[in-house]
Amino acid sequence: MKKKSFAYLFVFILVASLLIRLYKLDLRPMHHDEANQAYKFGQLLEKGEYRYDPADHHGPTLYYFSLPFAWLSGQKTYAELTEGTLRGVAVFFGLLLLLVLLISGKYLKTGEKSWAAVFLALSPPLVYFNRFYIQETLFVAFGLAFVFCLWRFAQKPDFREATWLGLAAGLMYATKETSLIVFGASLLALILSRFLSWLKDRRRRGEKASNFDRERLAAITKAFLPLLLAVIIFLAVSFIFYSSFFQYPQGFVDSFRAFSGYAQKAVEPGWHRHGFWYYFSLLFFHKGRGHSPIFSEIPFLLLALVGVVLSFARMSRKPAENFRSYLALFALTTSFIYSAIPYKTPWNILIFYASFLILAGIGFYHLLGLIKIRQARIILAGALLLWTGWQTYIVNYYLHSYPDNPYVYAQTSPDFLRLVGRVEELSQVAEEGKNIFIRVIAPPDETWPLPWYLRKYTQVGYWNSSEKVEALEPAEIVIMSSGEAGKRSEPELESYSTQYFSLRPEVLLVLAVRWDLWESYRLRKATNPPAK
Repeated sequence: MKKKSFAYLFVFILVASLLIRLYKLDLRPMHHDEANQAYKFGQLLEKGEYRYDPADHHGPTLYYFSLPFAWLSGQKTYAELTEGTLRGVAVFFGLLLLLVLLISGKYLKTGEKSWAAVFLALSPPLVYFNRFYIQETLFVAFGLAFVFCLWRFAQKPDFREATWLGLAAGLMYATKETSLIVFGASLLALILSRFLSWLKDRRRRGEKASNFDRERLAAITKAFLPLLLAVIIFLAVSFIFYSSFFQYPQGFVDSFRAFSGYAQKAVEPGWHRHGFWYYFSLLFFHKGRGHSPIFSEIPFLLLALVGVVLSFARMSRKPAENFRSYLALFALTTSFIYSAIPYKTPWNILIFYASFLILAGIGFYHLLGLIKIRQARIILAGALLLWTGWQTYIVNYYLHSYPDNPYVYAQTSPDFLRLVGRVEELSQVAEEGKNIFIRVIAPPDETWPLPWYLRKYTQVGYWNSSEKVEALEPAEIVIMSSGEAGKRSEPELESYSTQYFSLRPEVLLVLAVRWDLWESYRLRKATNPPAK
């Protein structure tokens, strides 16, 4: 494929990827993790302050890169923020992930890059989590950029490559402290690919050990200063972000202290504990209840397997020609490490599954080359695109918030939006309007994403247990977890009209409305019925 044709095709893929990710971006209710991240960013947006928390929330790049999106949208306060603005940050870095393919340069053919870009653009799990306001999309973009830059640096250890390597490493670490997994897996993949290449070079086996040692020493000496520059840039970028742009230097030190906390979570994951095959069970086959459609990434996993086999079968005696085997080793290593860690959430698949999708692009390109009948190639490619297009549709726009979707994880129920809408209608009836007093009584895991949806109300109080609230009044609206509602006395609850709404599967919230406000609401509804 000519460079000009490839450029046009790549731009088309980028535009299609953007449209797919932007379409109905606010369709899914905010996940509690999204709402929590939004609150942290709201503090930075309004007060210009951010302090790294080593116990939770991961690194700060998500918040700082969100600032220009809020500014361009004219949103200056937490209350003014929208789902579209915040999720647009993840969409942007989802597109950046496709651009990372260009870093591969001569190490991937244009056809391989083209199919890899198509698969990344249309992948159901990637599209789903590229529409999530969490760190993962940034992490996979910076992570794969680091993987590619590490290979380029290993082939040509000069100062330019060192600069890009240090920048990618710094941004990845400033996004998630758990990037240590990517650092280790990529270095191991590089060493193994070099070792396998050396084993294949039968002529080198006959060389004297002293000659080989001298060559290795010369290569290390040549790379030392550029590598030192990469380390300095890595430390500088990490320090800038973790120190909140030099406001709180302790944040950089705290990022290293966080290792022990995240290691503890990994081995004692609580309800996030899942078996070794959890990630691949999501990708291989999933069938929900009743007439739920089938979800499967088997076609791409099989193509990735073809790519892995080709990568090792075509290993060369020249290390510079073994980028594909290096990528395959990285994908296999990271998938094994993440699968071995008991703590699992579906979005953690992105870093290794994106690598597998690139390998699938490599495998599909070479598979098409074996098919001599043009019509057969078109039919095969069309069937594959139709399948992934259908899967992307049902994952992102049809079953976007329902447990039948394999990538839905503790997702806020659409029924929760009925509660939010009811509170909005009640505030329109109340004399206080948005200043109406609202009590929220629930443990933290049953409170979010309420702070996001109640952000425009000025008189909202949050309590994590009923023991801390002597009386529900004078609050006109009370939102309680079902457990906390059960602790209130019956005479007290008789002063309120109570309704139940689903927060998440098997988690209910109780909306209690003081009777005088409820009667005013009912009267308003009766005299002003909704238009048909």
